[in-house]
Order: sequence, then C-alpha cells, then structure tokens
Amino acid sequence: MNNSDINVVEGKIGYTFKNKRVLTRAFTHSSASKIATENYESLEFLGDSILDFIVAKRLMIENPDAHEGALTQRRAEIVSQEPLEKAVEKLGVAKYLTVGKGEKLESIINHTKVKSNLFESIVGAIYLDSGSIDFAEKFILEALKSHFDGSIKHVEDFDYKSELNEFATRHKIEVRYKVVEVSGAPHEPTFVVDVLIDGVSSGRGKGKNKKGAEQSAAQIALKHINLS
Repeated sequence: MNNSDINVVEGKIGYTFKNKRVLTRAFTHSSASKIATENYESLEFLGDSILDFIVAKRLMIENPDAHEGALTQRRAEIVSQEPLEKAVEKLGVAKYLTVGKGEKLESIINHTKVKSNLFESIVGAIYLDSGSIDFAEKFILEALKSHFDGSIKHVEDFDYKSELNEFATRHKIEVRYKVVEVSGAPHEPTFVVDVLIDGVSSGRGKGKNKKGAEQSAAQIALKHINLS
C-alpha cells in the first residue's frame, strides 16, 4: 500500500494508524508473504477474539433479559462470514488488499472468507496499534450497526444447535444435518438425524420431530468436542 492508499483506507475505517506498517500488514494476503509477521493471518486471529467479545458485550447491554441460547445464536449470526463480508463491501476497502505476484486480486477478494478475514484483520490491527479495545469497539459497532436492534427472541431451553453453530463459525467448519430415518406411525413419527461436521458424522439424535432430533444430535456432537 502506498501513502495515498493508506490515507484513503484510514478515512474509510475511521482510524488513523500510528504505525502504518500495521495497517499494511492487515491488508497483506498470505499469497503475498508467508511470513507470519508480514501477512494478516495472526491479526485475523486476534480480531476474531475481539469481535466475539465486543458483539457479546453489545448484545448483553441491549438485551439484558435475554437467555443464553438466544444470545449465543444472535452472536453467531452477526460474526459469521456473510455479515463481515457485507461490512467490508460497504467500506469499499477490499480492493486495497495486497496479493502475491501472479495472483489476481479480483479472484481472491471474490471469496466471502477472504473479505470476512479482512474485517477481522482490521479489528486486530486497530487494537494492536492503539493498545486500546475502545477504538476496535468503535469500528466494530459502526461497521455492524445494522445488526443491533435491541431485540432478541428468547429461548428458554439451552440451544445446542446454536452452540454448535457458534463453534463451527469460530473454527470455520461446516455443519450439516441429515435425516437418516423416519419411523413410527404417521401421526407419531420418530426422526433420526445425523449431524455432519465437515462431512464427518459427529452425532446422531432422535426426536418426535426433525428439530428435536437435530438438537439431540448437536448435543451429542458437543459432548464429543468437549471431550476431545
């Protein structure tokens, strides 16, 4: 990034860097440098954790009487790849990403994951440069303000699916549910559902409906994850 690009990006994200190299690093894709201190991957790791905390804090403030399951579900929705991608697109900063020689910028930034990674990298860079979570919080809440409306659907029982979805989001893995069996009388069926994590069967649950079976499968999968 040249000085002109840096000035433009700082204006778009609403923060002026003391150390411009931190900003440059935040916009350096791993294809441009495999050195950990030169690309954005560890900044993304830091930003991911900060993002989780700030969103959780905001949701707690806006919804003090919401149950844990509802808060968990809403946080997972907000910090998932699609909202972060849209935030980066709205900021218009993806085009400043530095990629490796021979790589096409358009091809790389076309991926949802790359744009969401860039958002987290910016968060990490702001925190690292400022030494204060306040500036990172300001950026996050401004960029994602449309996702905070002070209203959350209450969930009385623990939501195992939401918990598993949050785990999947954090670790960037895919979770799918597959009905493997439906038995019993038509008016009183029993569903058997497998939960697949990155294509691998990780839990099987039963229930009187599909939703209940999915919750049961997610609960079993979470037990395996916690024991591993």
